[in-house]
Amino acid sequence: MPTVKRPSYSRPLSPRLAVYRWQLPMIASLAHRATGIILALFVPVYLFILTGLTGSPDDFIRQMAWMHSVPGRLILWLTGTALIYHLVNGIRFILLDAGWFEARDSMRLTARISVGAGVLGALLLGGFLW
Repeated sequence: MPTVKRPSYSRPLSPRLAVYRWQLPMIASLAHRATGIILALFVPVYLFILTGLTGSPDDFIRQMAWMHSVPGRLILWLTGTALIYHLVNGIRFILLDAGWFEARDSMRLTARISVGAGVLGALLLGGFLW
C-alpha cells in the first residue's frame, strides 16, 4: 500500500472567538442565534398562555392577571424583542444569501440597521406593555 506524503507545514487550527476582533456583524450574527434560542424556549410558555386563555372563564381571568403582572410583562417583552430582532436580522441574512450587501461596508450598515431596529422595537414594545 502506498504511503501518503503529508505536507511539511502544520495545518491551521480552527479559529475561536478569542482570535477575532469583535465587530458589529459578528455580534449581530451571535445575537440572531441567541434570539432564535430564546424563541424556541418560549414555545412552552406560549402554549401555557394559550391553554390558560382558551380554558374556563376563571382560567382566562387568572391568565390575564399573570400576563399583566411584572414577570408576565417582562417575559412578553423579552420574547417580543427577540422576535422583532430575529425577524429583522433574518431578512438581512436572506438578503445576504441572495448576494445583496456582501461588501464589508454594506454588511456593517445592515448590521447597524438590524440592531437599531431591534432596539427601536424593544423601546416601542416596552412603551406598549408598560
